[in-house]
Amino acid sequence: GIVRGGPEVLIGPEASDDAGVYLHKGQGLVATADFITPVCDDPRRFGRVAAANSLSDVFAMGGEVLFALNLCCFPESGVPDGVLGEILAGAAEALDESGGALLGGHSVRDEELKFGLAVTGSVDPNRVLAITGAQPGDRLLLTKPLGTGVLVNAFKCGKTDEAGLEPALEQMERLNLEASRLALQHGVRAATDITGFGLSGHAWNLARASRVRLEIQFERLPVLPGFYRLARRGVTTGSTEANESNVSRWLTMQASLDKEQRAVLFDPQTSGGLLLSVPEDAAQGLLDELLSSGHQAAAIGSVLAGDPGLTIV
Repeated sequence: GIVRGGPEVLIGPEASDDAGVYLHKGQGLVATADFITPVCDDPRRFGRVAAANSLSDVFAMGGEVLFALNLCCFPESGVPDGVLGEILAGAAEALDESGGALLGGHSVRDEELKFGLAVTGSVDPNRVLAITGAQPGDRLLLTKPLGTGVLVNAFKCGKTDEAGLEPALEQMERLNLEASRLALQHGVRAATDITGFGLSGHAWNLARASRVRLEIQFERLPVLPGFYRLARRGVTTGSTEANESNVSRWLTMQASLDKEQRAVLFDPQTSGGLLLSVPEDAAQGLLDELLSSGHQAAAIGSVLAGDPGLTIV
């Protein structure tokens, strides 16, 4: 079973939050780790995406990055010269942008290449953006468009080219650093980043932890260009069906959606955006600042009182 920590553990594994938080001499320390398989053919850009994906959990907690360790699962042979170094160089660029330092890492031999970071950050223990703080009346903001799962898989199977993948790559490379800072400035009460469980899975996790119902307006969801076209060509992911099954019990569908539209709710994201629960009077100001800083953000719904769950309208 899980070994429980003492009072210093502010957020542990039982919380199912984006990262753990440990109280040390009055300061909150944030800890997380993640790694992914390649999402593109450019090794430097893959390194940036993998790093951004790992760093995101610190930002989702309202934290600042202190340092990171490389997690390298690299094949023993078959990788062209220079590729592994380029992956590390791209990750270092993203880590430097985050304000964090690289302290080292660990490598293992793996037939399938994977890369990521173990990250430690700091957070004000009184201003943690946990998933437990959403309140009825809050507005829901999403800071990046959805659809990276289908676009990456379409590229891997040859149904889209580098130009078609580019919008997804640009979003995956973007750190959630500025979105996190703006969230804190505008009094966001709860946050989570949208990754492998898709919008629906992470929204449900927030709703369950905060004991509220989330109402999501489908027509307001930002979606990457090409997603619906590729979904209609049969492109999907190995997690989409499982993501839908995992939330079906708590999901109420009041919108009339076709299969491809439904898929965007369950599409697993890599280095996705932040889902923010923000007081109603601060929502427009936060959205305006997100948009002016270049985020493809949107107001996508509301927090309601009631049994925990999701309603799509």
